[in-house]
Amino acid sequence: MQTHPESSPRLRRSLSLPGHNLWTRGDETLAAQLGDALLVPAIPERVAPEERHLLESTLGPHLFHSYAGRTHPLLVRALCQDLVAGQTLLDPFVGSGTVAVEGARIGLRTIGCDVSALSVRLTRLKATPLPKGMQQALLTRALTVYESSLERVKKRLSPPRNYDQPQHYAPHVYLELCGLRQEIAMVCAADAPLGEALLLVFSAIVVKSSNQRSESSSETVTRHIGKGMVSRWWLRKVEELVRLHSAGFWLPETKMHPPLLILGDARSVLSPGEGCKLASGSVDRVITSPPYLGTYDYLSHHLRRYAWLGVDPSAIERDEMAARRHSQPLGKRRQLHEADTWNWLSGIERLLVKDGLCFIVVGDSVIEDTFCDGAGPIRRAAESTRLRVVAEASVERPHVVRSDKPLPPRREHLMALRRMS
Repeated sequence: MQTHPESSPRLRRSLSLPGHNLWTRGDETLAAQLGDALLVPAIPERVAPEERHLLESTLGPHLFHSYAGRTHPLLVRALCQDLVAGQTLLDPFVGSGTVAVEGARIGLRTIGCDVSALSVRLTRLKATPLPKGMQQALLTRALTVYESSLERVKKRLSPPRNYDQPQHYAPHVYLELCGLRQEIAMVCAADAPLGEALLLVFSAIVVKSSNQRSESSSETVTRHIGKGMVSRWWLRKVEELVRLHSAGFWLPETKMHPPLLILGDARSVLSPGEGCKLASGSVDRVITSPPYLGTYDYLSHHLRRYAWLGVDPSAIERDEMAARRHSQPLGKRRQLHEADTWNWLSGIERLLVKDGLCFIVVGDSVIEDTFCDGAGPIRRAAESTRLRVVAEASVERPHVVRSDKPLPPRREHLMALRRMS
């Protein structure tokens, strides 16, 4: 099947933020490890064609599907170096699956949870190697779907049903998306695993096809998208997914374990109770990046995608922690954030083995022109658990919001907590 190489592809900015002015404290060995992890090389936004294979073999499925606020894969890789195959790695805020993918790559038993069904489904696809047979089946089925979609466009066929609200798209783009989505629905009915993979590829092109500037911006733009272009974008994304899974990223001698992914709120998933799937003392390592207070709003980031994927956003609207959209006074928001932090951190305390390490990536934020230290709530919550902050490192990052007031430098923190007896 013919591929469509792109010269100098643009990469996700969430993997290429600069960092400088490193600060460390605590256990010298651990602090040095944290500092090295925070200063992993930034990924350039554009890559020369001759360097593309090296990048894809290094990062593999991490490069598939945009997702704001992703943790750098090489940071996670640096924090897994001392683990051995068969140990258990937990990420209670799985997001786009960075931790789960890195754990699966070296044969760890990975566990993740999230309130977003998109996160759980995307992580499952990225953290599960695609067998050669499925890779070929995806390419073959995708070509059939692509040709059927172009035929719909050519004949101006109206789809049997609509999905998202049409005002978010150019009229001809909306009709093409609906027709392409209908073709994928038929694959889902005939072969659920193939259909799910093709549907998540569809998710990767939705925002680009809409009038929304980006997933993290509600600003609208006028895009010039020709007829049939959406279907071509989708086909190229299928080819990209297959290429990323077959680029040498997965270690052939490693026994892979399917990730255990739980759709749910970390505040309840990690706690003991009826139906809890996680036993006390069952986790060797935790690596996670919890919500930054008032920084992101994943409900709005992925609202366009939810409609096409059939995801009910009510759980995300209700349970997403620390979201930017929350309208309580700052004092109340901080109070809730402190309580939420203690809740999920005490769950980690229960699950970690004695002397087990928990690594947390968290950033400072600005709310109502007020600077909020991202690491403070974690330090305070840990004081009432058996987790001890044994090392920290931080680097300066650009502010993600503008303020009329002078602000301290924004820092991203990497903290190491140890489970004491």
